[in-house]
Amino acid sequence: MAIVRCPNCGQRMSSLAKTCPHCDTPVGKLSARDRNRLARNRWQRHADRAANTTYLALGLLVFGAIWWWGAPPQGWFFPPPIAALIALPVGVVLYSVGRGWLIWLRLPRNRPPPEQD
Repeated sequence: MAIVRCPNCGQRMSSLAKTCPHCDTPVGKLSARDRNRLARNRWQRHADRAANTTYLALGLLVFGAIWWWGAPPQGWFFPPPIAALIALPVGVVLYSVGRGWLIWLRLPRNRPPPEQD
């Protein structure tokens, strides 16, 4: 008996278990192709989540810049409004985290095995 990772959710489970106790995915009768498909789907979900994080961050950056420009007095004045002062740094940090996550996911060691026909 060994501890393995569920191909669907990635949680630890026993190699003798028929289903994952966390996500109830049947793993006892999965072929290697099905395991690869589940691993690829899990990787794709993570990649989509990382991409969505970068989109949210870009939205915060645009929001912060527009808020700073549009608040009275008009233009790039100092000190910036509180909303812009919060949105801009949070956007920069989220964008950096999301991009780093995407780069990490796309490293060859973190990619799932290719699909085989």
